[in-house]
Amino acid sequence: HLAPAFGEEDYYACTGAGIPVVNPVNEDGKFTEEVTDFAGEMVKQADPKIIAWLKEKKQLFKQETIDHSYPFCYRSDTPLIYRAVSSWFVAVEKIKSKLLANNSQTHWVPEHLKEGRFGNWLEQARDWAISRSRFWGTPIPLWKNEEGECLCIGSQAELEKYSGKKIQDLHRDSLDSILLPSPTGKSHLKRVEDVFDCWFESGSMPYAQWGYPFSKSQDLASFFPADFIAEGLDQTRAWFYTLMVLSTALFDQPAFKHVVVNGLILAEDGKKMSKSLRNYPDPTEILNRHGADALRLYLIHSPVVKAQELKFSEDGVKEIVRKILLRWWNAYAFFVNYANVDGFLPRQDFASSPNILDQWILSKLHSLIANTKTEMEHYRLYQVVPKLLEFIEQLTNTYIRFNRNHFWQEEMPEDKRLAYETLYEVLLTLTKVMAPFAPFLSETMFLNLTSVLAHEDLSVHLQRYPVAETKWIQPDLEASVKILEALVTLGRNQREQLGIKSKIPLKRIRIIHRNQEVLANLKRFEPYFSRELNVQEVLYDSDEDACIHITSKACFPILGKRLGSKMKEIAKAIENLSQKEISILEEGKSLTLLGEDLTLEDVEIRRKAKLPHIVTHPLISIELDPTVTPQQMQEGLAREIIRKIQSARKSARLKLNDRMELQIHCQGALAEAVQAYQEKICQETLSIQCSWVAAPQGQHLETTEIEGSTLRIGLRVV
Repeated sequence: HLAPAFGEEDYYACTGAGIPVVNPVNEDGKFTEEVTDFAGEMVKQADPKIIAWLKEKKQLFKQETIDHSYPFCYRSDTPLIYRAVSSWFVAVEKIKSKLLANNSQTHWVPEHLKEGRFGNWLEQARDWAISRSRFWGTPIPLWKNEEGECLCIGSQAELEKYSGKKIQDLHRDSLDSILLPSPTGKSHLKRVEDVFDCWFESGSMPYAQWGYPFSKSQDLASFFPADFIAEGLDQTRAWFYTLMVLSTALFDQPAFKHVVVNGLILAEDGKKMSKSLRNYPDPTEILNRHGADALRLYLIHSPVVKAQELKFSEDGVKEIVRKILLRWWNAYAFFVNYANVDGFLPRQDFASSPNILDQWILSKLHSLIANTKTEMEHYRLYQVVPKLLEFIEQLTNTYIRFNRNHFWQEEMPEDKRLAYETLYEVLLTLTKVMAPFAPFLSETMFLNLTSVLAHEDLSVHLQRYPVAETKWIQPDLEASVKILEALVTLGRNQREQLGIKSKIPLKRIRIIHRNQEVLANLKRFEPYFSRELNVQEVLYDSDEDACIHITSKACFPILGKRLGSKMKEIAKAIENLSQKEISILEEGKSLTLLGEDLTLEDVEIRRKAKLPHIVTHPLISIELDPTVTPQQMQEGLAREIIRKIQSARKSARLKLNDRMELQIHCQGALAEAVQAYQEKICQETLSIQCSWVAAPQGQHLETTEIEGSTLRIGLRVV
């Protein structure tokens, strides 16, 4: 028959609840007298003896060595043991539902941590052991006597009231000797020996730092909850958690509105950085070699800001200097050097320029400011910095590179002055935008750029952060330049594949796109890309079907989250889109497919050439004429000669506006190129005279080679 089941006592007997824990290890990590055969032995050192004892008793089932991670004391590097001790607990399980409700009111970056790592931890929360057996720490304010009476003291004044003593010091050595009389006349109460877990104090920080509730109690709403906090991913089970537990228990609200979570920085080998292993570069040396801005940008442009791990690499810091900071500095230096040559001073009333690239860079600048404001308001740093770095790239490699002829004009015509005004406005505003991200370089540039103004500015960090002005933003123009950049990239790559140097002019380029409006917009940029790609004629072709095969594919990263189980069906339908439907998407319109509204962002449009010498990009296709005549080769040689002379000017440390006399000695094809393009060579190199001599003379002499032929150069400043 079944054994009888009675009340709760039988239940707890079955679960083991209430049964004393066997703990035959003392505070020194040694076995107690209860373990008669090994009493007084250190538990780790007793392992071999225990195995031998089991063998002798013929009770050893299996003996083996298992390699696994194990905790060690970080100071003495000795192994730690887990030992059961009595603890005081916060009854977290009683307020679990409130914890979850308060967590729902917070904003996490990255967002998935809110319901994921942190939310799951709250779901499984257990009562929190808050006592520690240490000397240093905040004493737990509990006084107990042998009869079980317990008092929780809530303030210094209350302790003085019960003890009848003036309390000057709240540390253990002062409090442990204080005995409190029993409220019921029993034995005196003595403070429990333990101190608080330090995370209890950390979790109390938002209000405890102000002495609340004994001071500033009326100001609580002004400093609590915090607008935002920031810490590492490991704090989801530490500081973030204790903040939430204590604020929920005390105020039934979260301790913070926003929380930014960063990942952990590891050594380059993927291990934890360690002082003893020295598996990391010296931070001081990194700062001295590359600068604080470079290190700062490297870290905030890394997976760390997405709460992911980063394997720290000095090469990564070096790349930031090379790809970002030096390019930004070169743009600034370009402006400063040419502005000084031309004696340019900015006007106080900045006006719009008719130049299309001037308008574009202003549009990009204010779009950047708008994006920065939006993303920073949402604490998404990882979506701010890439746009900042992209803008610096476009400033140097698109705006200045394509627009440099404006700055090279003689005197100060209006279009040149407006180009200066535009570049000054962009560089000055960019120092303010970049100030939080690259504070030192921003400050240096800002102080120099504002030194020519009537009013004195003390620091970029005392300026108001820029506000985007919608009047400057032109999305259609930005889209057109994006296509222009794709076109130029295609042209450069195609030249490289054909093995034709950029200095050699090509007869023509054919630009292919079915949308006549796209071609018309590109035509406005023809002077820029034809010069950049060095082509003599540009053809525009809208008969895309004759030479390009177009296909479409679903963008899974975007649509997958939105469509879920319907994704497979939609993806197949997208692959079967007609050319007409693809055109609708490319025109910026939406398309309804199986009840779902799709835009160009949801679909990848792919182009594949049907004919040789045509190269494609999702935005545009081109065809370069690969024919090269002797005349084209000669012009290419002349351009190469100009480049070598400019290099000689730089080596001679000539100023940008220095005029000079030029002497050249070369033979064969080089000499023919000099003769044919002598006027152009003089014009490009600021030479008032160019002469062919057997032995060049001057203040600076240089010998170099072009395609195996010797070129001797002599320069004299006049």
